[in-house]
Amino acid sequence: MSEAIALHFFDCVRVAGETLQGHVDVNIPIAMQDKMECVRVKLRGSIVTKVTETHHNAVQHSDVIHNKSHHQVQTIQILRIDQTVWDQSRNAQGAQVVSCPFQIQLPPVLPPSFIYERMLDRTAVISYSLEVEGVRHGLLHVNRRIRRIFSVVPPATPWEFNASAALHRGWTGPWKPFATNKEIRHGVLFGEHAQAKIEVVLPDLPSFPMVTGIPFSFHVLTTTKQVHHKDLEDKRDKLFPAPPTSPADVELRLHRRGRMSAHFTRHPIDDRFDLAGSLGDQAAINQVRMRIDEPEWIHTPDQKEDKGNWKRAVHFDGLMSIPFVPDYTTETVEWHYFLRFKVDFPGIGNDLELDIPVHINSGAAIPPLPQYNTNVPYQYPTPAGPPPMMTLPPAYWSGEHHFWDETQ
Repeated sequence: MSEAIALHFFDCVRVAGETLQGHVDVNIPIAMQDKMECVRVKLRGSIVTKVTETHHNAVQHSDVIHNKSHHQVQTIQILRIDQTVWDQSRNAQGAQVVSCPFQIQLPPVLPPSFIYERMLDRTAVISYSLEVEGVRHGLLHVNRRIRRIFSVVPPATPWEFNASAALHRGWTGPWKPFATNKEIRHGVLFGEHAQAKIEVVLPDLPSFPMVTGIPFSFHVLTTTKQVHHKDLEDKRDKLFPAPPTSPADVELRLHRRGRMSAHFTRHPIDDRFDLAGSLGDQAAINQVRMRIDEPEWIHTPDQKEDKGNWKRAVHFDGLMSIPFVPDYTTETVEWHYFLRFKVDFPGIGNDLELDIPVHINSGAAIPPLPQYNTNVPYQYPTPAGPPPMMTLPPAYWSGEHHFWDETQ
């Protein structure tokens, strides 16, 4: 049997402040048979935080342990707009199917879509939905519903939008270096220390657009402890500390930190993500350029033997892309990011890490209002198309944590 209502709504990332357009097809004979009084389009957005705390209570003089779980759920509605697109007074004479367009503007200030899950005890979700509801007459008749989860990002500022365009063209602006160094040694307790240094150079920007190629240079410089000149030839890559010989030998991860709360219960947020297509990705080593310097010998003065230090360096150049939701702060959930570059050298405690805070923005402007025609396939109103899809897990799209507002 055909359905009484059908939704036509383009599936893409939406920008806060843009106008959503689509249409609902109402099959008049089926709607009448189904006792449908009207059809409404409902926009909803919510922040839902859930915390489960389990307490273990031992029974006195027994090995039995009772587990008692306490659930805290806090819901904040951030978007609520209803629009009636059809009722029985709007029946077109003789029409079997009526196309009912809708046009609803999102508020200009909305947090981005977001989800954080930790096992079964903590969840924080910012989600958005468009629902078509066929309202049926009578208390015993359940309303017909079509539900669609969609994602939202905040609009970029003019400065952020221009910076995104500059990155797309190929960055020609200023650069900013970040560096750290460490004394390391092969033995646990004894022996001279060698030196290791890592340096990262990024575009000098206070904020980076999501899902956009960000150029970087990564340098690893090492200096051996005092050795004989011939040790380089004799030991080759085993001469400690040897720089990495492949982009896959460098670990690059994005860390997300923050906090969430449900009423009076507060907990930290701590996630980490691999960045595909860059350093540390075995499948993408050909996408990162590598250059190895000739080893440099530094002779130690006043040495009877031919002793000194070998300096070696390797350089990587490539692009990284961050496909995650922009930073944001709300009443019950907030998060921020940092990049962690890591090189492991042999031995205990010889890992070298460099953390770089990064702010992420959408890089997307509010699109203009296009002409909408129910008989023509939808086209996004800007040549560049909608914002790129963010990495959101299936739990977001399932709507299982969304506040559906069933009764209204």
